[in-house]
Amino acid sequence: MFFLLRCIFWLGLTFTMIDWPDGPSPFPDPVALTNEAADTAGREIASRCAADPQACLEGARKVEALRNTVTR
Repeated sequence: MFFLLRCIFWLGLTFTMIDWPDGPSPFPDPVALTNEAADTAGREIASRCAADPQACLEGARKVEALRNTVTR
């Protein structure tokens, strides 16, 4: 599963960065899209954690466990 996600990520990054024969890329600026997505995700996480801190801590534990299994 993670292999497929990594493939999609890198192929998407490659296709957004290549030069297109008819001028600029038909896709929006990937840096701006990434910044916008990070800001939106940060606001969403902050609002959910403020509403239910215990669920936020449990989610953080799950993410940390997942990160530890992926990096090994």
